[in-house]
Amino acid sequence: MVPKRTAGLLRLDSTRHCRHVGRPRTRTSSRHLMLSVVSLWLIWALPVAAQGPGVESYGVPHLFSLPTATTARQFGMGGVSTCVRDVGFPNPAFAGDLDGQQGGLRGWRTDFDGDGMQLTAWQAWYATPIGEGEGIQVLGVELDSDRGAVAVGPGQALPGAISETDAAVHYGRRLSDRWLVGGGVAPVLHSSFNLFTPDGIVAAHADSTATFGFRLGALYQWAPEGYAGFVFDRYNEDVSFRAGAAPPMDFDFTSTEWALGISGRVSERVFAAAEWMALESEDGDVRSKTDGLHFGVEVTATDALDLRAGLNDGSLSLGAGYAIDGWVVNYAWIDDWNDDAVGAALGGSDTHQLEIGRYW
Repeated sequence: MVPKRTAGLLRLDSTRHCRHVGRPRTRTSSRHLMLSVVSLWLIWALPVAAQGPGVESYGVPHLFSLPTATTARQFGMGGVSTCVRDVGFPNPAFAGDLDGQQGGLRGWRTDFDGDGMQLTAWQAWYATPIGEGEGIQVLGVELDSDRGAVAVGPGQALPGAISETDAAVHYGRRLSDRWLVGGGVAPVLHSSFNLFTPDGIVAAHADSTATFGFRLGALYQWAPEGYAGFVFDRYNEDVSFRAGAAPPMDFDFTSTEWALGISGRVSERVFAAAEWMALESEDGDVRSKTDGLHFGVEVTATDALDLRAGLNDGSLSLGAGYAIDGWVVNYAWIDDWNDDAVGAALGGSDTHQLEIGRYW
C-alpha cells in the first residue's frame, strides 16, 4: 500500500446514509444525535465533508499525515511533493538520485480556532544508496489529537478525536542522465476516529485500513536543480463504521491519484516549483473527482539562509531554512491548511512545523 495523498474523494447522498446509521442511544435528542453521527461519519470516516445534500471532501486523518506528507521546506513552498530534491521526498524516484545517506525528523501542530481540535504529529525518515544509481527510503508518521469541538450542524458541535499510524518504503533507480523511476508501498496505513456525546460516551467509531496498493514515481532532470516529476497512486482501503447500537457498516474504496510538477531556478537566488494533482475515488457506483494546485518560491537570502512562500490549494504558506555543515533546520507555517475540506466542520487553523535534517 502506498503512502497516498488522501484517503480518496467520495460523493454520497446524506439522506441515504441516514436510513442506515440507526438510532444511537444517548441522552441527547435522538434526531440531533442522528444528524451529528451521520455528519461526523461523512466528515471523518468515509472521508467526506457535508455540503448540502451532496457530500464531497477528504478524510481528515489522511490529509494531515503521511498520505499528504512532504518536507517542511516544501510545505513552506505550498506543499509541493513531486519535483523538489530535498532531505526527504514523497516521490520515490528521488531514491535513485542519492549521493549519500540522509534523514530527518519533522514535528508539527495544527490548532483549530476556538475550542477546536489540536493535532500533533511526528514524521521520521532515512534514505541511503544501495548501489550505483539506486537507493531506498523508509519513513513513518504518527498522528494524534485531543478531543476538539466539531460543528455538526447550525449551532451544534460535538467532541471528536482522530489518530493515524503510517509507515512506507520507497525504492528508486536512475535509468540515464535524465530519467529516474521509483516505486513505494506502505505496509502500515491505519486511521481511526471517535465521535463523543457531550457527556463523553462514544457515539460513533470508525477504523480505516489500507489493504493493497502502490505508488509509482518518475523524474526527468532537465537542469542541475530542475526536475519534472510524476506520481501515480492506486490503492484499496477497508473502512468499518459503528454508530451507537446499530450493526457495523463496512466499505471498500478504490482510489487513484495523478500528480505532475516542475521545479527549477528562475534566477541565481530564486527557485520555484508548481504542481497539479487530481484525485478520484469510487465504491461501486459512487464516484467523485477533484484537482488542486500547489505553487511556491524559495529565495536565497544568504549562503545559509533561505526564505519561502507558497499557496497550498489556496492556503498561504511561509517558511525558512538554515543549512550548515550537513545539517538543515526548516520551519513552515500554513494558514487554514485543508480549509476547503475541513473548514466548515473545524474552522480556521494555524499549522507550525519544525524539521531537522542531516546529510552524511
